[in-house]
Amino acid sequence: MKSILVIAQNTYREIFRDRILYGLMVFGVLLILLSLALGELSFSEQSRITINFGFTAIHIGAMILSIFVGSTLVGREIEKKTIMTLLVRPISRTQFLIGKSLGLMAVIFASILILALVLFGILATLHQSLSWDFLVGLYGVFLEAMLLLGVTLFFGTFASPILSVSFSIGIFLIGHWLDSLKFFTEKSSSPAFRYLGRITSQVVPNLEYFNWRTLSIYETKMPLSQVLMASAYAMAWSALLVAAAAAILRKRDFG
Repeated sequence: MKSILVIAQNTYREIFRDRILYGLMVFGVLLILLSLALGELSFSEQSRITINFGFTAIHIGAMILSIFVGSTLVGREIEKKTIMTLLVRPISRTQFLIGKSLGLMAVIFASILILALVLFGILATLHQSLSWDFLVGLYGVFLEAMLLLGVTLFFGTFASPILSVSFSIGIFLIGHWLDSLKFFTEKSSSPAFRYLGRITSQVVPNLEYFNWRTLSIYETKMPLSQVLMASAYAMAWSALLVAAAAAILRKRDFG
């Protein structure tokens, strides 16, 4: 456990020194500030526009960290052969993978928290109070980022960073389109299309389960039971993907 925490801490520090993180932070803050300018066009909807743009910025930032940074977590170590210097120590490949993923998850959590504080500060100036729905929306973004990180790590153990990013973006897009795919397959008269739709819904995680970003905008309530079920769903998928990635990594030759 100590080895995992050391790797996670070093990964956290390494990513925080990366310029891409600061670029994402600047992008997120600028997008949130842009919502204030657009909100001036419709004073009665200013709070909703700000919340919408704010959650969009937080969501995009978390997904970029999960996919683009996650794709290099293992691939870069293998390419530079730095993984060999780590594995000669009493550290298993599974511990290495878990430590790397925990380090990036900590960065994602910190990024979400920083942008959320900026968004909340702006909402406070608009006399908009913090609600439970606001926190649930942020939690949904984190769960989706955690699951996507598992997807990216899985592809990153056997594919190049470019292919890993491409595959992960594909899973991201399909994962948000599964509900529509299910609707079309039910209406389709083609057995092959219906079969393809059923297989896709079983092998691709449904990311719409975590789409709670509009709760604060429309002031709708999310039952606690649904939040807990979505949490278990995300953790189960993440554990499965990390376990599969670890199994592939154990059999891979770095020589």
